Amino acid sequence: MKIADNIFMFDGIGNSSNIYLIDNQLLIDTGLGVSFEKIIGNIKGAGLQPENIKIILNTHCHYDHIGGNHLFKKLTNAEIYASEFDAENIETGKNTFCEFFGNNFVSSQFNRKLKDGEIIKTENYSFKIICTPGHTKGSICLYESEKKILISGDTLFSDSVGRTDLSGGNEIELINSLKKLQKLDIELLLPGHGNIKKDGINELIKNMINFLE
Repeated sequence: MKIADNIFMFDGIGNSSNIYLIDNQLLIDTGLGVSFEKIIGNIKGAGLQPENIKIILNTHCHYDHIGGNHLFKKLTNAEIYASEFDAENIETGKNTFCEFFGNNFVSSQFNRKLKDGEIIKTENYSFKIICTPGHTKGSICLYESEKKILISGDTLFSDSVGRTDLSGGNEIELINSLKKLQKLDIELLLPGHGNIKKDGINELIKNMINFLE
């Protein structure tokens, strides 16, 4: 589904995360991998070429967001990026909770450990990496300031926030991360699961902070 100029969302199937493809270059998360062929068919059906993907960026280390890494890597030879704080888990499978989904972890070569404030550019977009620990230690969001778009992973959903009771989760860190996001001007929210949200996002963040505190 096209949700903005050169931004497509491929809805999570089952327990898989949402997958976003930007400028046919930057892939945000890869789901569980169990519906890989269907996702590839959907990408091609949108008139895109999956083999042209250059970067696979994981918003955090949980398996429902990284399970398809090795499949996309094999198809595209794209480089895999993620936070420096979740990189080891993505490489080794530790604390990815793949067993929750009945899957066996398959490692992929990791290419770049991202730090807070780094910029990831595509043809038409420039996303700033915002470290937002809380759901995991290395959870990150991507913010496009000119177009006011936030890709939030499992830090923030359209009506809730990510859980903090798994290894690496921390409610106080999540509250602080939400306060960081509260300072941004956001008009379009692209979460890791569920529906996108247009408008009212800063009010949503405020409500989530009040709920957690």
